[in-house]
Amino acid sequence: MPSLLRTEAEERASLVDVRSYDIALDLTKGDELFGSATTIRFGCTTPHASTFVELRPQEVHSITLNGNPIDVSDVKDGRLWLDHLEADNELVVDATMAYVRDGEGMHRAIDPQDGQAYLYGSPASSTAGKIYACFEQPDLKAPYNVRVKAPQEWAVIANGAAREAADGWRTFETTRPIATYFFTVCAGPFAVQQAEHDGIPLGIYVRATLADQLAEQADEIFTVTQQGFDYYHRVYGIRYPWGKYDQVFVPEFNMGAMENPGCVTLRDEFVFQGHASRAEHLLRATVIIHEMAHMWFGDLVTMQWWDDLWLNESFAEFLAQQGTAEATEFSEAWVDFSAIRKNWGYAADRAPSTHPIAGTPAPDANSALENLDGITYPKGASALRQLAAYIGEDVFLSGVRKYLQTHEFGNASLQDFLYAMSEASGQNIEDWAQAWLLTPGTDVLEISTDGDRVVINRSTPEQFPAQRPHVTDIAAYRHGVQVARADVRIDSDRTEVHGLKLGQAPNLLLPNESDRTWAIVALDETTQAKLPDELPHIEDATVRGVVWSSLLNGLALGTVNPALLLDTFEAAWPVEDVDPLLEAVATMTTGLLPGRFLTVAHTPAALDRLAATGIRVFEAAAASDSRRLTAARLVVATSADIQLLREWLAGRGLPAFLTDDDQFRWSVIGRLASLGAMEIAEIEDWRTKDPSVSGVLRSLSARTRIPSEETKAWAWSQLTEANDNPSSHELGAVARSFFGATEQEITRPYVERFFTELPKLSSKLGDMVLHLLAADGYPTTVVEESTVELAERALHGDLPAGVRRSFVDATSRLREQLRSQERFG
Repeated sequence: MPSLLRTEAEERASLVDVRSYDIALDLTKGDELFGSATTIRFGCTTPHASTFVELRPQEVHSITLNGNPIDVSDVKDGRLWLDHLEADNELVVDATMAYVRDGEGMHRAIDPQDGQAYLYGSPASSTAGKIYACFEQPDLKAPYNVRVKAPQEWAVIANGAAREAADGWRTFETTRPIATYFFTVCAGPFAVQQAEHDGIPLGIYVRATLADQLAEQADEIFTVTQQGFDYYHRVYGIRYPWGKYDQVFVPEFNMGAMENPGCVTLRDEFVFQGHASRAEHLLRATVIIHEMAHMWFGDLVTMQWWDDLWLNESFAEFLAQQGTAEATEFSEAWVDFSAIRKNWGYAADRAPSTHPIAGTPAPDANSALENLDGITYPKGASALRQLAAYIGEDVFLSGVRKYLQTHEFGNASLQDFLYAMSEASGQNIEDWAQAWLLTPGTDVLEISTDGDRVVINRSTPEQFPAQRPHVTDIAAYRHGVQVARADVRIDSDRTEVHGLKLGQAPNLLLPNESDRTWAIVALDETTQAKLPDELPHIEDATVRGVVWSSLLNGLALGTVNPALLLDTFEAAWPVEDVDPLLEAVATMTTGLLPGRFLTVAHTPAALDRLAATGIRVFEAAAASDSRRLTAARLVVATSADIQLLREWLAGRGLPAFLTDDDQFRWSVIGRLASLGAMEIAEIEDWRTKDPSVSGVLRSLSARTRIPSEETKAWAWSQLTEANDNPSSHELGAVARSFFGATEQEITRPYVERFFTELPKLSSKLGDMVLHLLAADGYPTTVVEESTVELAERALHGDLPAGVRRSFVDATSRLREQLRSQERFG
């Protein structure tokens, strides 16, 4: 199917004025198909002109334009061409559509626990035509009138509030103008909790088998939601414009969440089925606040075209951290952002696919999805944080309000945003925007000293020269105590710091100690060597986060020995007292070291040290439940002690809150499987005991992890020989678990097959799913030149765009691992 070109979108936007959609969906036609009847009313600026709508049906029954029939065979390659347009037009399309399993269209999922079906619309950037006939581009917004026919016992949720029900049909209130990719309908036997805040009706929906968990967690979700509304009403000065606010936690969702006005969809893993750490509660709160930010940035004011996707996501990311930190109990949100989100962004910005925050070429609609990455999200958020520091937070906020008020219910571009900021600040910020928003790359900050003279050296990637100003700070530490600090503005490659009185030489001299800017801090080897002794004593969690970030990025840059990271982890991790930082560091360390930056030969000993460190925290008498959970997860991910794992599987030696926790139990099962200490039959027995969605996915993962030729052959067939309608989540469970940290002798024969067979799945899977499988399944643990050679050979072939990008970036990371292993052994 052709992807909409930007040139086509611009031509169509100059021709067409969409006035309304009337959509009727019949969800009672069986397990595979649904009815879709659409009436579009639109104006045309040029009499007798031609244009097209997107339509990807299973079957078309009838089409009329201004009362005149159109041959249904005119629908080709996902487009219906319309000729002889008038000043006022009415297009009526009656079609049958197919449900999807890859999350790109009207997704239909079956809960294996009770066999019930759940449906939700997920149009993404280019699949709304699988649900209804439409002009599928972000700048052709229109009001929607929606009717849905569904079983009487089902809940049906749409963008507008429910108005009436008659003859099996539910009718919903007319929406304000929205873009096509925000349209959704969710339907199924959902359980619901309802409330109201500040005149806004609130609803939370989950599949029926999660009703008990929702009842336990609804108060927290509602509280965060209410705090978010109060925060945004105060910040924006514009009331929430979409009537009611429903949050629907749906199964098999490809993304974290989607900001459909009035009907936000979120992956249902956010309704916790086992005991959750504080970091997981923080993540859920941040996602809720993030999607709510979109009600203004993205929904109220929508980008003109996909090259300004950052106007949606960077703002939502920035405001989600700030709103969560200021308005909810999770005041450590920015620390978590520093430790997790920014490191994701730094990795994206040094990858071959790096791109500017704004103005990234998006020649077609599908290419927009490729840039939903760590640059659009955390780097963009960091740039906005810098802009607020650069022009002043009050001025920044004034500009934001002006921007929203000027373009509400319409569309805007980068230039519209810059105009609002310049008008509010009285400054020309074009140079700032050129350096920060329109030039890729991350600056590296290093310190040089000569007695009391301290200089911050700023280096910029050679291929992307820029003069990025940084409003930041620097601080000195000795035995964990801050002995000096100064604010600093970096405007050149060498900035001498004034007002920083060091006295005795510090153990740690740290630029960007409050993490206000976007830059990697490079510490010299002498300072690095002191970190195992110094880091455990530093009281400021933000500073600790910056240090951890320096170490983790130093692995990729080849400036930090993996052995030093392991030494620092053993010394500092057990005394970390901010739970999200505790979990983030454990997750990243175990994700980067074993079988990646550490050789296969060094991996078992490193895993033993990580597991022993986890045991120290787990057995600490004063540890909270959240800390013990994080520590137990670390032990399970790294321990080779089969006896201990078997005891934990049986519920022995665990705190009461974990003894019957299915999610934790599956982690133990997965680890035993990877050690070759769990047979397929036992895994299947546990799956029978836990028939939930999570049980099915985790059993697939555990079985895939068994280090035997037979199970790897079975898993590969599950991935590459799937039927015509596979579940994207089941495929993902297999892909993420296939290439382990130590079983290269078994998995090496599949490396070439990964590069040759995975791209062929494009005939069965949507672009987003295939892109994720290529990224998540990449054999980064087979750290050999032969893997690079196979990847480069594949890149010379014809690959789907998303797969190509995944291969390019993952191969770059693999080269980083190879360089590190060559340097440090």
